[in-house]
Amino acid sequence: MGSNDTYNIIKKDGNSEIVVTKSKFIGFLGSVSTVEEAEGIVNKIRKKYNDARHNCYAYIVMDGDNIIKKASDDGEPSGTAGRPMLAVMEGAELVNAVCVVTRYFGGVLLGTGGLVRAYTDAAAQALEDSEISPIRRGRYVKITIDYPDESTLRRHLENEGFEITDTAYSEKVSLTVLGPEEKAEPLSKRVTDMTGGKASCEMLESVYY
Repeated sequence: MGSNDTYNIIKKDGNSEIVVTKSKFIGFLGSVSTVEEAEGIVNKIRKKYNDARHNCYAYIVMDGDNIIKKASDDGEPSGTAGRPMLAVMEGAELVNAVCVVTRYFGGVLLGTGGLVRAYTDAAAQALEDSEISPIRRGRYVKITIDYPDESTLRRHLENEGFEITDTAYSEKVSLTVLGPEEKAEPLSKRVTDMTGGKASCEMLESVYY
């Protein structure tokens, strides 16, 4: 997914409405988890404002280690709507988000520069109205230890910012934990040292959380 270790997601949807030389621009910025969900929101807004001249959109969706981006001018001059909206989202380092800006034409042509400014402003104001939250790359680690070491390990995990996501008890204790990826390998070494080499650590999948 590139070199970026931190992105932002939408915690609360944002909306905007501006009027530029008699044209009305209605912006929406919301959270999605898939391309299909993003396309669904676009279609929903298109139906809601089916009498509007344009429903332009942009989205950024995380798919495993890939980021899918799409922008549509929906009949506006090429590059004057979807791409500027996408640029606003990229500037905020957003992922798993969709932005739709609906335009009701006011009878006055705005020119390419005016359109770029209008769609940028509508997206930016929707972003300002939203709430965003950071996510970062992390890794799951499965740690198997003897029972006497469990309490010490739990304290260490809490101090290092790891969340226990699953616990299994049998002959030994198995803890599945999630924390910052850069701390996963050092955690494995630390746990091995703490238990005199009796613990085992298995690196599992890398995720954003």
